[in-house]
Amino acid sequence: MKDFQMKAEEKDERKDDTKKMKPPQKFGWIEGVLVRSAMSIFGVIFYLRLTWVTGQAGILLASGIVIVSSIIALFTALSLCAICSNGRIKGGGPYYIISRSLGPEFGGSIGIIFSTANAVAVGITISGFAETLNEVLKSYGVVFIDGGINSVRVLSWITEVVLFIIVITGVNFESKTQLVLMTVAVASVANYYIGSVLKPTDSQKARGMTGYKMSTFSDNMLPNFRGESLSTIFSIYFPAITGFLAGANMSAGSTVLRDASGSIEDIVFGNLSACNESCKYGLLNSYQVIEMEGGWGPLITLGIFAASLSSALAAMVSAPQIFDAVAKDKIFPYLEVLTSVPSGKGKNHPKKALFLTFCIAALIIAIGEINSIAPIITNFYMASYALINYACFDASFAQSPGFRPAFRHYNKWISLLGALICIVLMFYINWWAALMTTTFILLMYVYLVRRKPDVNWGTSSQANMYRSALQKILKLQNMPHHVKTYRPQFLVLTGSPVRRPALVDFVSNITKDSCLMICGHVVPGTVTERLIAAVDNFTQHMFKWLKRRRVYAFYRAVISSTLLEGAQSLLQLSGMSNLMPNILFIGYKNNWEECTLKEIYDYFQLIHLGFDFDKGVCILRLPQGFDISQLIDETRKTEMLHQTSDDGQNVWTAQSDRNLRKTSIQSAVSSDTDVFPNDLEYKNRCKFLSQNSEFDASSLDVNFSESIIDVINGKSIAPRTHPAVKSLRCDPGYESSIDEESIRDLQFEIVTSNVHKALGPRKKSTVLNRIKWKKKSTGASTQFDVFKTKIKKAVIDVWWLYDDGGLTVLISHLLTLNKSYLQGSKLRIFTITNCESKIEEEKQKLAEMLSKFRIEFSEVCVLPNLNTPPDSSVQEEFTKFIEKFLVPTVSTMDPSEPAFSVYTDETELTNMKQRVKFHTLRYLRIRHLLLDKSKTANLIVLTFPIPRKRGISASLYLTWLEMLTKDLPPILLVRGNQKAVLTFYS
Repeated sequence: MKDFQMKAEEKDERKDDTKKMKPPQKFGWIEGVLVRSAMSIFGVIFYLRLTWVTGQAGILLASGIVIVSSIIALFTALSLCAICSNGRIKGGGPYYIISRSLGPEFGGSIGIIFSTANAVAVGITISGFAETLNEVLKSYGVVFIDGGINSVRVLSWITEVVLFIIVITGVNFESKTQLVLMTVAVASVANYYIGSVLKPTDSQKARGMTGYKMSTFSDNMLPNFRGESLSTIFSIYFPAITGFLAGANMSAGSTVLRDASGSIEDIVFGNLSACNESCKYGLLNSYQVIEMEGGWGPLITLGIFAASLSSALAAMVSAPQIFDAVAKDKIFPYLEVLTSVPSGKGKNHPKKALFLTFCIAALIIAIGEINSIAPIITNFYMASYALINYACFDASFAQSPGFRPAFRHYNKWISLLGALICIVLMFYINWWAALMTTTFILLMYVYLVRRKPDVNWGTSSQANMYRSALQKILKLQNMPHHVKTYRPQFLVLTGSPVRRPALVDFVSNITKDSCLMICGHVVPGTVTERLIAAVDNFTQHMFKWLKRRRVYAFYRAVISSTLLEGAQSLLQLSGMSNLMPNILFIGYKNNWEECTLKEIYDYFQLIHLGFDFDKGVCILRLPQGFDISQLIDETRKTEMLHQTSDDGQNVWTAQSDRNLRKTSIQSAVSSDTDVFPNDLEYKNRCKFLSQNSEFDASSLDVNFSESIIDVINGKSIAPRTHPAVKSLRCDPGYESSIDEESIRDLQFEIVTSNVHKALGPRKKSTVLNRIKWKKKSTGASTQFDVFKTKIKKAVIDVWWLYDDGGLTVLISHLLTLNKSYLQGSKLRIFTITNCESKIEEEKQKLAEMLSKFRIEFSEVCVLPNLNTPPDSSVQEEFTKFIEKFLVPTVSTMDPSEPAFSVYTDETELTNMKQRVKFHTLRYLRIRHLLLDKSKTANLIVLTFPIPRKRGISASLYLTWLEMLTKDLPPILLVRGNQKAVLTFYS
């Protein structure tokens, strides 16, 4: 009974919430579109400045102004129809359209400009209302303040306050007000047409009205600029068409003189020739011509009031909406304060943005003159229209399948023409204002490009980027290879880049942003649905990780049961066209002698694979190694306390750090427990916590979510015995342990690298930074940023021992260029000769060759006596290594087993026409020279020998490499594929 009452109360609460939160007020196409757009035609410019424009520019040029403006409006309307019919358009007007089409960079700047233009439009329309009201008061002998510009300002501010109160009461009331005002405006326009065909009265004649006469038409045909120019006239008129696609009526130029004194005798006797400066009436001297021509003047006045107030209301409603839309997208950090939460009573107007609009309009009103205000917003509107047209052109030109507008009557070239017309007119009207507007847009663009807002709107810029990249790759496919255009392109077998950041960073120092780099990752396991989903998720995460680490590289993962099969897949499938790796880059296996025979065999065959696929091969060795897995695992054990319960079962508790509490749910799973469920629904809902900044445990199944909530609250659970986990273990489709281990590793690496938002913004809270801090506190060097910090006055020793096409020297040179940790370092080139008498000659030849290759070097050294026996200590060290793998004979072993390829015997070491022995002594002698000459270098680059296939054992070859690299600074072993990468010719 109690449960029933609780459910009933919850139901009542939901009903109350539904009543409180009403949906936002929406209008049909008549109230929301037709009324507001039509009232923009009958605006301040139409009533108060159209006749003045005709008087200044003449009927001919004024008609041209109207036609050009209408063409711009028509082209923009067609573009808008195409974009708007391509999907659902939300609030924000042109800002939403441009930002979702061209991206936040353009949309953000236009959002600011267009919302500001609408706020300025509030000022211009209210000023028009106040100007008319001031004239009406003066006609009745009432002088408000000074009867001039100050009167207009004060009346405008009073009117703005009234309109502000109307708008803040809700858009529903404002819409009803618009309907009333439109009725008055339509009546006033009809009244004007009626009055224009009636016979003028004496009072109208005295003010310059002649009725329709050919003489008046011809007199007003040509321009008569008085203190104005065509560009300023155009800028004053253009705001009249910003609300709708219609031209203005030009009949006033045929019925009214340009100048009139107000005396009927002056009209009759033709005494108007000298009244250009003193006449109060006529097209050039009075802004109330339309009122004078109307059948009943007061109705025209009411129309002016209705049009100006209606336009002001429309602008006061739209400007805050655009401000609010920009603020809600959070692309500008300091504009978020303008975002308003809907009240739930149909009043969804953003009050903070409305107040900002009010303040901007109040400042514009202080100008007090329409002719001075109108040019300010003309450039803003022109820039907005240019980008709207360009957005339509760009979306259509990108040929994206997603651009499928229902409106078919548009043309991308017409949209482009409209954009060009707007840009040309911007600079024609006022070049410095256009320059300022363009500069502002570019500054906002650069700011947003650098800020990189976290949005994904599917813009046409992305579609164009794809199309451009595709076309260039197709062209690149047919481009013949040439040594002058050679670029080293690396396939780096990093495994998980999170566990080998130093390897990624080193290759990035070579490639920078001008060469291809692919991080290859072989994920052990079988191709199952769950593992595929985990790899896909980890791949997306790696893109973010590489971007955050400022590494210009791709990440490619393959699922394979063995390392060699995965490496073969990567070597065959990585890249496309001419963007394919030509160098295989791997890390040196420091502990190879302690590995299993299978691991040694795989590593040895991996080197062979590089040469088999006609790639160059690079092997990098760090004294401390690359793999930080042990450090990560140690930190995992520290962060997640592994305890034992009273009954002896494994239990887990989340650590106390709030920033890691949510991610502890996933990272609490260590390698020695298999708590991860294989429930597909759980995978789809959680998505490993990597795609959601907040974890919602309530969205999971009830039984399993209880254990999640327990972990969040710090309570102990026994995951192996939890009923939800038990039921999952019984699932017949449960994957193998290797798949589970791979999934656990991938998930923990996501948590470790701290790209996920749930880890919090504090860098000190990340697992990697905890490891860094721990290592720094002990003074030990780490593998994290060893190749991130630039070394001043560095030295690179290049041991060019074999002719590999010049790859050894080229890579060394690339490491000395900008954006490298060895930028500006000195190159010392070492080579070896067997003839002591020709050392100087060989040295000079090598220096000349390097100069022809344009390789800067500080020293060239030619070393003799490689045939001299190495020191006994070096030989003893070699013997100590090789003894571990020395057997009496390998001929009796199974050739298909790894032992056959790994182990060596006395026959191999001493026979084969002394070739192996010769090379062994040679490499031991080189080791002695390396210790003597390059012990203090910052990096050693050495050309290493190619292993003969089925001609040398893995243990012997790896011992050679061990002797060449042990106890030395970071050393890079390089061997090209015998193709030239350097040339003398330009």
